[in-house]
Amino acid sequence: MFLDNLKTIGTQVLILYLIAGIGFVTDKTGIFKKADGKRLIDLLFNVILPIAIIHTFMTMEYSAEHIKGILIAFVCAFATHLFGAGVSMLTFRKRSLKERGIYHYAMILSNAAFLALPLAKSVIGSEGIFYCSVYVAVFNMVAFTLGIYEISGREAKLDFKKLIFNPGTISVLIGLPLFFLQPYIPYFIEYPMELVGNCNSPLAMIVFGTILANSSFKNMFAKKEIYFVSFVRLVFIPLCMLGLFYACGVRGQLLTAMLISASAPTATNTAMYAAKYDNDTALGSELAAQSSVLSVFTMPVIVALATVVG
Repeated sequence: MFLDNLKTIGTQVLILYLIAGIGFVTDKTGIFKKADGKRLIDLLFNVILPIAIIHTFMTMEYSAEHIKGILIAFVCAFATHLFGAGVSMLTFRKRSLKERGIYHYAMILSNAAFLALPLAKSVIGSEGIFYCSVYVAVFNMVAFTLGIYEISGREAKLDFKKLIFNPGTISVLIGLPLFFLQPYIPYFIEYPMELVGNCNSPLAMIVFGTILANSSFKNMFAKKEIYFVSFVRLVFIPLCMLGLFYACGVRGQLLTAMLISASAPTATNTAMYAAKYDNDTALGSELAAQSSVLSVFTMPVIVALATVVG
């Protein structure tokens, strides 16, 4: 059973990275460059992803199981980020605040929106997006507060308004009433939302490919610190979370969705926020790129374990 699940999940991960290969090739040929991808990220993050999340909530069947699942997903998502933050604070303590901050950001925050959501949709279906959307909302809360505080070298002030006022959280707050009330949504509104939401996975992976195309493969596999961060992000945190969630009785598709999110590689916006807050952009790219390459091998194993024990 484990091998069957490993093959299925590995195939889905491979498919997503083949789509990323389009972005890699188009960047190298000058058709669609990293600068174009950065502009598209704003569209994805602020428009397409929120529409995908809202559409999933408003079309998901209302049930006691799903209500319970939302609450558990919030707890699991917060627990994962809190655990990651705790582990990261024990590392790189002799480095400068800037360098330490970028390593901490890379450990705590996964590529939940651009890789976990597409993979969850492929492996689980609409329920995968449903539960992973909750994780993305928590990711945004952490990224816009603790994440920015760390990657700025603790120079940026903690803006707690951004716990709520960010695209991921707002989309979930819009989606939740639609899920609970189950209003009639006309076809001419629902279907365009579905079409736009379906763009999230392929476009996100194509943009991700442009980021890989601009990463130094020589540097990313030469620094021992990057290997350590990848190990914590891809193996240590997910396995600890798998044990904790299982011990707390989390099972089934919810467990799989949470592990897909928890085992995703370093967030692709690590390099972008490093640039914005005068940190090491090249290091940010290398951290995201190496963990992304290695996740081709680690994610199928972690997620297959989750499907077997769950």
